Amino acid sequence: MKKLLTFAMVLFLYTTSIFASGFQINEHGSKAMAMGGAFAGLANDPSAMYFNPAGITQLTGTNFLGGVTLISPSSTFRGPSPSIEESELEAQLFNPIHLSITHQFNEKLHFGFSVGNNYGLGTKWEDDWFGRFMAVETEIRTFFMNGVASYKVSDVLSVGFGYVFAYGDVIIGRSVNLSPFNAEGYVNLEGTGTGSGFTAGVLLTPSDAIQIGLSYRSEVQINFEGDATPSNAPSQYDGLLPNGGIEAPFTTPANITLGVAVKPLKNLTFVADYQYVGWESYDKLEVKYTDYTLPDGSNTTTSVRNYNNSFLARVGVEYNYSESLALRAGFLYDQNPVDDERLDPTLPDADRLGFSGGVGYNLTENLVVDLAYLFLRFDERTITDSHENYSGLDNSIAPLNGTYNSIAHLLSLTFAYKL
Repeated sequence: MKKLLTFAMVLFLYTTSIFASGFQINEHGSKAMAMGGAFAGLANDPSAMYFNPAGITQLTGTNFLGGVTLISPSSTFRGPSPSIEESELEAQLFNPIHLSITHQFNEKLHFGFSVGNNYGLGTKWEDDWFGRFMAVETEIRTFFMNGVASYKVSDVLSVGFGYVFAYGDVIIGRSVNLSPFNAEGYVNLEGTGTGSGFTAGVLLTPSDAIQIGLSYRSEVQINFEGDATPSNAPSQYDGLLPNGGIEAPFTTPANITLGVAVKPLKNLTFVADYQYVGWESYDKLEVKYTDYTLPDGSNTTTSVRNYNNSFLARVGVEYNYSESLALRAGFLYDQNPVDDERLDPTLPDADRLGFSGGVGYNLTENLVVDLAYLFLRFDERTITDSHENYSGLDNSIAPLNGTYNSIAHLLSLTFAYKL
């Protein structure tokens, strides 16, 4: 009984493993996405608010940008070893937005405001799949609101700095194994939280043919508060399931991006970015139970996660076919931060390759539409030494060994208007 109670109390210790590479959304403008996301050195439309805030000093007058990215992920798992039975994620479609406005106050000073979903997406498995004691439904949504002031120090140097306010909500659901009672329950967690941070950027333009950008997004601690709600269990077992308030802080990683844009011809631009993601900020997860007491008499549990710092490398190209039409393409490599032994079906992540392309078209002198497509291919990932237990019992040895395969399709549409 004590083993069961202990498991029930730590049921949600692993919920924020969803905040891995696959849930950091870097698609905040179709123009950038078409070039593999390499935009810190170019940063010449209002989406610079995300990629490099110093870039808005390139924009004159007042500029609006708005759009959406449709994300369709799919994933399968074969296992648990030695079984090769295949389980598949249910089809889902996510639609993170990107909205920005910039205004030129005078020849040197520019202001901007943006809203975007910097972290998001989710996973949903069949209710009766074998891994239901680890994950059934997981979804995270965040809104990052960013206010920026940027200053053109000279024709060569621009700087930008901004305040970030973040709001997030999360839904987590999974089954609970009520062995030895030959019964199951289900626990759902819904929570919200807020946090704040900052962003900064530098843009160097040593010549007409080259620009260099450096941007930084700080860590943001989001303090989630929510409720664990049990269901489906026979009434005599209700007391064995988590019930009541839960508090769990989570710190998003800092991001540092170095980018360069090279223009060898008037109508041809090459771009490249290197983005460093400080996932070591997620070394543990502490959960406080506000309405429940653990078997040892405490109300806080801690889980070691020890994520690794990771990086993204991107390259892209833009060719201005005419004054109205621009053609773009890009490539990216994204390293995941999760060790094999800690990987679980909440986020079936892996190193990935991305192939992108798109177009931009001037509908009028002041209105531009950009369209982009990105295909992500995740490396096949076979786990042989998992530390994750799919049985739902802490006194059982049931490692989640097996093979993950994942892909994702992304389609983005953005409109930009200049006053």
